[in-house]
Amino acid sequence: MHTTQLAILGGGPGGYAAAFMAADLGLSVTLIDEEATPGGVCLYRGCIPSKALLHVAKLINETKHASAWGITFEPPKIDLDELRAWKQGVVGKLTGGLGQLSKQRKITYLRGRGEILDPRTFIVRTAEGEQRVQFEHAILATGSFPTKVPGVSIDSPRVLDSTAALELADVPKRLLVVGGGYIGLELGTVYAALGSKVTVVEMTDGLLPGADRDLVAVLGRRIEAMCEAVLLNTKVSGVKEERDGLRVTFEGASIPKREDVFDKVLVSVGARSFTKIPGLERTRGVVNQRGFIEVDGQRR
Repeated sequence: MHTTQLAILGGGPGGYAAAFMAADLGLSVTLIDEEATPGGVCLYRGCIPSKALLHVAKLINETKHASAWGITFEPPKIDLDELRAWKQGVVGKLTGGLGQLSKQRKITYLRGRGEILDPRTFIVRTAEGEQRVQFEHAILATGSFPTKVPGVSIDSPRVLDSTAALELADVPKRLLVVGGGYIGLELGTVYAALGSKVTVVEMTDGLLPGADRDLVAVLGRRIEAMCEAVLLNTKVSGVKEERDGLRVTFEGASIPKREDVFDKVLVSVGARSFTKIPGLERTRGVVNQRGFIEVDGQRR
């Protein structure tokens, strides 16, 4: 039995930030996550790898713009193996650094899958066996996972979510990005710079719903110039796998029902909170209809 004042389930930014602050206040802290070091979705499968690849896309695009300054470059030769290795190196340095910071703050880091035994105890299944962590307080910071779209997220290696897209298995000739939010536009920008002909489909009347419309108008012009097509007020009503690709059916107010074939489809319509925590039913925690754990005014 391991006893701690604060146990945190989840090693993402919410988890490790809370762990660092609590440790700095003198509390004994135990951080639980399945990865080798803290980092969570953001560092391993989100913000950090995507920003690393966006840096590469920016560099490629700048070589094209330089012709207006009287400087021309040969078309770039892209080594995907080297690019993937560089991206993983960036991720490894940052997550490794968080691991060192955890040790410096004397945070106990348990690598494994956590389950709630009762309101004061976690069971953590690690490679070395099962451990019980008894705590005074706990924070559930289990992050999120990509949202699936019925009828679009078929079981095919040609259908990607953001995690799979960041792996850069290849550069498809034609890529459909379902969702005009920031995740879809970031990854669409990367693949367009690497050589894909990208189409973006968004069911609302504008890209980046909820963002300032004046700023989106500027970005929208860049995205339209970069992509093969941007389809607004349009939804994907079906995806069928064929020998040569994925046949996608579109429906929208501004276009008649139509079909097109793509090599791959990236589904990026947002993320959902991961609240299917084993043992949550053994506490007073309640998951509401929107998929969030309900909290009071003190976030308890």
